[in-house]
Amino acid sequence: MFTKVTGFFTNLMAKTAKQPNCLKIVKGQQNVLEALKQNNEILDTIQKSLENYMELKRRSFPRFYFLSNDELIDILANSKNLDIVQQHLKTCFDNIVKLEIAESEAVEAMFSSEGEKVPLTKKPAKARG
Repeated sequence: MFTKVTGFFTNLMAKTAKQPNCLKIVKGQQNVLEALKQNNEILDTIQKSLENYMELKRRSFPRFYFLSNDELIDILANSKNLDIVQQHLKTCFDNIVKLEIAESEAVEAMFSSEGEKVPLTKKPAKARG
């Protein structure tokens, strides 16, 4: 659905770049207003679906309620990139700012903002998904 809206908007903007007079573009095409309204409704549907998905993720992991929608989308979109996920640790967890991660993607320690290191010695947690 988003690809359809993006294609319509890109096409409309390309025409606008060639002919900066909006009235000529609107008169040259039929149903521009209806198409804009329809694409706006599609975007609203996409937004609602995205909000429902984020609410589902927040219910499964309540710490996500501390994150803004943009931060949560960043985490979900980059869940395999631990460097990006670590940027949001301080928001999710009080005073955890960094994790020590081995090459095997096992979390071996966590660090506070004061630089205190808390090693996870019994069983390192596997960082995945």
